[in-house]
Amino acid sequence: MSDLVLDANAVGEVVTYIAPGFLARLGYLARYPTTDRPASEVVVISVVASLPLVALLGTVLPGEQKATQAGYVLLLLAVAFVLGYGVAWLRGTRRVRRLLQVVDYHYDPEGTIYAQTLKHMSPEGTVLVELKDGRRVWGCPRSGPQRKDDGVNELYIVYPQAEDDEGKWHDVGAGLIVPLNEISTLALSEEPTGS
Repeated sequence: MSDLVLDANAVGEVVTYIAPGFLARLGYLARYPTTDRPASEVVVISVVASLPLVALLGTVLPGEQKATQAGYVLLLLAVAFVLGYGVAWLRGTRRVRRLLQVVDYHYDPEGTIYAQTLKHMSPEGTVLVELKDGRRVWGCPRSGPQRKDDGVNELYIVYPQAEDDEGKWHDVGAGLIVPLNEISTLALSEEPTGS
């Protein structure tokens, strides 16, 4: 039995069939973050996504491309990341969402209701938050949980106002952090999903 010897070119070939898919996945996740997957699953996804990218660039670029050519590798990785981000952007368009609903695919790529709705509101859009204890606050949503289990359990609103016992609204600072577990209901001033 002979020893396995890998030179820089052999290692480069292996990495060439993993790294582009990995960067395409990172490009997609830059737009739609999600929970981590097991490493073995990430490797399989990376290889499956890399194969068509490597094949495409191999046919488009003139001459023979090698994994040790810096220009080829940089171009391959850049194209992969941009393509991943572009697919995510395209996936989020209304037209593609409607097309996917036609084939009975209703999964939203955003990880939380905040990411699906409040994040897409205009800067002028407001929310009326009714707390479990009956108090009400109003303001413009700016930040909240992006994905399940990301550790963010609050909604941040700017230009907040609170209603007093007489029903009058008063400013309560420049920003307000509201714990999600204290919220009873949220009313939005606009419909940001395009439904």
